[in-house]
Amino acid sequence: MTETAESLGIPATFNGASWFVDRHVVEGRGANIAIECGDARVTYEELLRNVNRAGTSLRDRYGVRPEERVLLLLLDGPAFFYAFFGAIKIGAVPIPVNTMWKTADYRYVLNDSGAGVAIVSEKAKAG
Repeated sequence: MTETAESLGIPATFNGASWFVDRHVVEGRGANIAIECGDARVTYEELLRNVNRAGTSLRDRYGVRPEERVLLLLLDGPAFFYAFFGAIKIGAVPIPVNTMWKTADYRYVLNDSGAGVAIVSEKAKAG
């Protein structure tokens, strides 16, 4: 007998953002803390709202479609998670890169990945 994804309890279509973010709200943990970073505390409800906002913006404002690449040059913090899971939620592929790289490194990854959009922290500057 051949096992299928559905027979194993795996949905035919899986979205990582739904698993790591949405389900916590659906299962009643929306008020729980999802992210602690420095002084910032973000609940699952806030995370879901901001992930949806980021995904919607990528899709509607910047025209990002499923399977397209989105480069993430973001400092550590909640904004990284919003952008990362927002891209995944719309079917795009987030490409996180190190904020300590040099300009040539970013140029290489942008060209190699084919990313049409980059989300960059204001204070993340190439050296």
